[in-house]
Amino acid sequence: MTHDSAALGAGLQLPSVLLLWIAVLLRAPSGLRSAAQRGVWLAVVTAAAAMTLDLPSVLHEATRHSEANVVAGARNALGVLSAGAVLYFVAQATTDVRHLKTALSITVSSVLSVLLLLDVAAEPHLHIAVPATGPPTPSMLYWLVLISMHLVANTLCVLMCLRYSATSGNRSLAVSLRLFGLGTGLVGVYWLGYLVRVTTGGRWPLPWLPLLMDLHGVLRAMAILVPTFFLLRRALADIAVAWRLWPMWNDLVAAVPHVALAKPRHRIWDVLWPRVPYHVLAYRRIIETRDAILALTDYVSLAHSSLSPGSTPSYDATADLDAEALADVVKGARNAKLQGSGPAPHTVSLSSSDSKGLAGERAFLLRMAKAYRSASPPVGADPH
Repeated sequence: MTHDSAALGAGLQLPSVLLLWIAVLLRAPSGLRSAAQRGVWLAVVTAAAAMTLDLPSVLHEATRHSEANVVAGARNALGVLSAGAVLYFVAQATTDVRHLKTALSITVSSVLSVLLLLDVAAEPHLHIAVPATGPPTPSMLYWLVLISMHLVANTLCVLMCLRYSATSGNRSLAVSLRLFGLGTGLVGVYWLGYLVRVTTGGRWPLPWLPLLMDLHGVLRAMAILVPTFFLLRRALADIAVAWRLWPMWNDLVAAVPHVALAKPRHRIWDVLWPRVPYHVLAYRRIIETRDAILALTDYVSLAHSSLSPGSTPSYDATADLDAEALADVVKGARNAKLQGSGPAPHTVSLSSSDSKGLAGERAFLLRMAKAYRSASPPVGADPH
């Protein structure tokens, strides 16, 4: 079992590091721009850099140009900076950051200085490591300082993530905090494993530690990618709305072109090369479709539908039948307009209820668009 976990940890090492860097690059614009996201982004950047220096191929190349201790020292320094960024992230959520920036800077600088002094003051050593056999190098105190820094930062971060994810009304933020907290919890267990090895000499945690570090990387990458995932999901939903409404919208805009803010294009170009953001495209498609329906009101006559005098087809988000009836009426009105029929005002009113909001109107128009494809004016209707 322990052999399998060690093999799995070795196999996941490179994919987890690559995923971390992909997440870092994708979130770099918002991470650098937003003070609220900067702490967690910096924590992931420094963790990714530290994990990169632990890759066998990178470690091999790095040690060809410098001493192994320099590489290990740089990796541990990046780990301390990551822990400092985690503390900064926690401080942002719990108190006034301005009064803690100096304290955090002093704390991180002090820990780095102590680690460097302990390394220099130790007996000559080839590696900075916790080996499977033998004492840790350069000293037990060096590793206790490093482990303590990580455990304090990780514990505070997990507690903060649990607290705020449970009370956040923002689903994206709650999911992100839970994933980041879980990843931080795993890396906390990772450092607890090293604490067991350093203080008791027990070797049993060692085979599990690489896997814990890899899973921590995956979860932290997923945590900072949550906003990107939600934006992508929204964009796909907006694209689907614009795509499905296009046939009916294009038909209606051909009859009443003044309702469209821009000249219609094929829907493939709307998706591949949109002139506006996708959420604006979907919103415009809904509003312009509604406006086109209302503009065709005067071209509806009782001869074009089975509606009785005084009836009012409306945008009812719960009534499929109304969507089908309105699709039939609107198609007839559109054909009458294109064939040159004169307006017949006040015969039938195509009204819209604003009480259900944009989401209800979108749902209704999507059903109407589906019905529109098969709708046809009643047989025998005279457009003139």
